[in-house]
Amino acid sequence: MEKLIIPSLLTVSDVISLVDKVLKISLPDTGIDSKFIALYTRNKQIFDRLVKNQKSSLKSEFTELLRQADNDRGADFMSVRDIIGGISMSQLEEPAAKASKLNTTIERVGKNLYSLGYKAESARLLTLFVEFDKPDNQLLLADLGIIQYYNSLKVSQEAFELVSSQKSEEQTLKDNDSEAATLVMGEMIPAFTSLVAMLQLYAELEPATYSEMYNRVVTFISETNTVARARKTRKHNKPEATPTA
Repeated sequence: MEKLIIPSLLTVSDVISLVDKVLKISLPDTGIDSKFIALYTRNKQIFDRLVKNQKSSLKSEFTELLRQADNDRGADFMSVRDIIGGISMSQLEEPAAKASKLNTTIERVGKNLYSLGYKAESARLLTLFVEFDKPDNQLLLADLGIIQYYNSLKVSQEAFELVSSQKSEEQTLKDNDSEAATLVMGEMIPAFTSLVAMLQLYAELEPATYSEMYNRVVTFISETNTVARARKTRKHNKPEATPTA
């Protein structure tokens, strides 16, 4: 049995697929005796934990939403920055002077702040908001017809903060109610091996009743091992990237 089930070849996904299939195959035989029922139940309990914690380790649905929200606020910032920068270079002295005052603040917080990490970008934008929300600067933005673009930037930042908060709450819930899937797999393999060993014993004792079912189990395990070996071979044979000068 140790040679039939080879943990070193199997990923968490392999084990989930394997156990799920064998549990379904052997389900009709859970009435064999109390020992088998107890072992089957233990496998099902560990399997359910494994599935749950694999899902917890998958990429959050908020990751892409956060990336898009960051792109949106970056685009709005560049819009405000470029409009102000363009007006500041105008040959019209009055609007150019007004824009130059605003442009000084943008240069101070960083003209390329959108390229920073999420937290750093948020901090810079909040600093910008403190300055631009001052009455004198609000008048300048209004006089230059830029206020709507600035307000759009503030809305984009609020949207980013909302998604960021939702992602943080999701992660907190996962941290409080999850286990490492690889650790659960460490429990799953021995329990699953025992289950298959018991199925083998029944097949040997009562082949007319259990050999067909056990052979199906063995076939599926063998197929899984074949796929896993092929994957490992491909990974091993994959050429390393050639260093660039």
